[in-house]
Amino acid sequence: STLFPYTTLFRSALIAGLCLVLYAYFRYWRRTGDGQGLVMFWRRAMALNVVEFKLQRGGIALLLVAVVLRFAQALL
Repeated sequence: STLFPYTTLFRSALIAGLCLVLYAYFRYWRRTGDGQGLVMFWRRAMALNVVEFKLQRGGIALLLVAVVLRFAQALL
């Protein structure tokens, strides 16, 4: 099928993005022990270091790519 590359890319980007974000939060939790900060991640109370911040942003970017690919697949 012609949609196979989009499906594979979508799933790969989704899984990779989710793994990066979860790994960034795991690193934060191991470094700080702040479990409550993880539960309320939308607040600005989490003080991520540079590596954790880059992992989180990279994961979010991959999740955004996955959403765009899914929309492209739906439009084709």
